[in-house]
Amino acid sequence: MKPRASGVLRAFVAVQIPDDLLKVLAAVQAELGRRGLQARWTRPENLHLTLKFLGDIPADQVETVATALRAVAAEHVLFELTAEGIGVFPGMRRPRVLWAGLSGASNALVRLQQDLDNQLEAVGFSREARQFHGHLTLGRFAEGPGSRVADVLPAYAAQCFGSFKVREMVLFQSDLRPRGAVYTALVRAPLRGTT
Repeated sequence: MKPRASGVLRAFVAVQIPDDLLKVLAAVQAELGRRGLQARWTRPENLHLTLKFLGDIPADQVETVATALRAVAAEHVLFELTAEGIGVFPGMRRPRVLWAGLSGASNALVRLQQDLDNQLEAVGFSREARQFHGHLTLGRFAEGPGSRVADVLPAYAAQCFGSFKVREMVLFQSDLRPRGAVYTALVRAPLRGTT
């Protein structure tokens, strides 16, 4: 791990997941492990819905990002999503990332992410190269899990894990440590109509 320059922080914008849903997803991770899937599991407290990864940014840009987040948040009202189904990126032939899918107000989620991308591009951040696909990363496979994924995942294809309201966007700082990343909320930008 390369040391970060002084005054630089690793950052991303995300939606926090409520504790009750985190508990359900942690139980699903444990169940998948018992069923033979060997993954580097995302710690439940680190599960989130990423809207934009910013990478290493100068600390003095935090306020610029905060202003962009608040401008976007003021144009969107809260909406509800449901965590359901499990899939893999990039596909079943060579799965690398195991995720829980999202349904519900997915159009509202895509609009929020696109507006965020546009606003951040206007202040110097590159646009996302890949099409946005909202998901919650449950784990990553260090090596190909073989046919085990194809055997296990169909049982979870339509399983609903719970719903949550998207009330705000959060700018997080990510500190990479030997025992895993630690995320710190730097800025919260409530969507319009939330109290």
